[in-house]
Amino acid sequence: MSRSSALLVAIVLAIGPCLATTSCGGSSSAHGAPADAAADAIASDADGSGGSGPSDAARSSDAPGNPSPEGGAGDGGGGSDASAAVLRSTGSPRLFFSDLESGPKSGGQGGMGAFVTVWGNGFGATQGASTITVGGGAVAGYPVWTATTITFQLGSGAATGNIVVHVPGKADSNGLPFTVRAGNLYFVTSAGNDASAGGFASPWKTIAHAKDSLAAGDVAYLGTSAGDMLSQTGNANYNASLSVDLNDGTNEGTAAMPKALVAYPGARVTIGDVSNVERGLLVPAITGTFDYWVIAGLNLRGAVEALDFEGTANGWRVVGNDISCPNGTGKSGCVVGGDGTTPSGLKFYGNVVHDAAANVTSVTKYYHGVYLAADDLDLGWNVVRDGKTCRAIQFHDSTGPNLFGLHVHDNLIFGTVCDGINFATVDPSQGTVEAYNNVIYQVGRGPDPADGSSDYAGIYVANITNAGSPGSGNVHLYNNTLYDCGSRGTSAAGAIARAAGPVGIQADDNLVLAVSGESFFSGDGSAVTGKSNLFFGSSDALPAALTGTIPISPMLVSPATFDFHLQPGSPAIDHGIATPAATDYDGTPRPQGAAFDVGAYEWAP
Repeated sequence: MSRSSALLVAIVLAIGPCLATTSCGGSSSAHGAPADAAADAIASDADGSGGSGPSDAARSSDAPGNPSPEGGAGDGGGGSDASAAVLRSTGSPRLFFSDLESGPKSGGQGGMGAFVTVWGNGFGATQGASTITVGGGAVAGYPVWTATTITFQLGSGAATGNIVVHVPGKADSNGLPFTVRAGNLYFVTSAGNDASAGGFASPWKTIAHAKDSLAAGDVAYLGTSAGDMLSQTGNANYNASLSVDLNDGTNEGTAAMPKALVAYPGARVTIGDVSNVERGLLVPAITGTFDYWVIAGLNLRGAVEALDFEGTANGWRVVGNDISCPNGTGKSGCVVGGDGTTPSGLKFYGNVVHDAAANVTSVTKYYHGVYLAADDLDLGWNVVRDGKTCRAIQFHDSTGPNLFGLHVHDNLIFGTVCDGINFATVDPSQGTVEAYNNVIYQVGRGPDPADGSSDYAGIYVANITNAGSPGSGNVHLYNNTLYDCGSRGTSAAGAIARAAGPVGIQADDNLVLAVSGESFFSGDGSAVTGKSNLFFGSSDALPAALTGTIPISPMLVSPATFDFHLQPGSPAIDHGIATPAATDYDGTPRPQGAAFDVGAYEWAP
């Protein structure tokens, strides 16, 4: 399918409204056709599209459809957003992730088993004749079907195997593994009774009771019908609206049988309060373990932390939640894991972290949107936006050895004071540290925090070691698109920055579009290597070991409206090297032509 006629849908793959933008312009040249003439014709175009640059009004959080800064009733439901960037439909359906990876196919509503939600692209705006199979068997029903999100109930035909989407006239989707297993399904509604059995016909009343009553492998659906509204907003324990402990002790699932709190399809569930309780959902720093939970489809709020990992927890899956702390401040983050207590093996997928610290009058360099300190973390398909936080995402351990096994991909990041992504204490020699398919724009704009100046980059490798041996090896940055980063303009500002130290950067196939006065790279470039990056819009020098650099306009569709897809004839098309990014930000397989395209988007003929 031609990208010039592809459907534009919402960036978060979720249940939020889509935001229309311009369709692909430019020439009608075939994929891989020489682009030099077209590029030369617009080589002086500062925004890379032929149009005018963006205004603050165009990307303001006050734009229609964006959640309100207060995080109150006016904002979107769990995981929804109406961000300025766009997601285009792929030729065939593509699955990205699911909330549950296992569950029972019987019990629950109608006796037809667990509800499962999948996120991806190319499903079609309505179901029509499209279907899903699990392990080759048909599922029972589809309460939600959008172009990017499907919720289905397993039913008796489901079996252990892959979740696959079937759209008539298109190839089947890739598969997501799913295990059919035993487990109980419970329900909670405001009209329920905690003395009841907790089934669909006799639901519980409170989220806290559900949290305390689950055995390993059980799922509590919060709500019993679309439109239900539930909340847990008071101070229940440990200055949190919901602490996952059970009577001040252990409360955990297992890897094969996690515990789960999941919003019922179409229900609106809020945990936490933006003004009166410090924390929304808490793993407390007490004796006990709190491993293997699934938290999906909720609105998490906090005066400081909406999701706070203070105690021992591993193997959490946090999926499709709407997260906000508009009054947040201090040495913390809206999503935060303490040193040594961030869950190893955390999967943080499809969440919208927005407006963190938006209401504060004094910015601190120590408060961040997402602030984690553990190995083996996977952060994908999230939106982190519009906060007065210093960093949107930071990896930093103040007391432990440097971190590794960090995978940051397919995220949309914009509107933060300092860095978009900060790899502060990392050691790639111990395990991969990578960022790919991220779209990052208008970060590093300042102002300087009240407690000291900072760095202001799209992606920053800080080379900090607080305990143990210094790291080594390279942070791998590939197939990212960065626009208008580092306008604050200090010595550690720009699209990519690196402090001196033993950890280097390998940068491949990144697309960087600078606005006048911004830097492509800042800091120490002595250990920066890589190939086939496109840099345009600035005249500053690049690290000497970068080869195959493309120094001309990328011919993007519309940077002014934050559509960073490639136009036909873009010099980024077919000029990349093969990287581990098998698909692009939209889910389009790479390569579509003779070689990989440069940046987060692959152009499809």
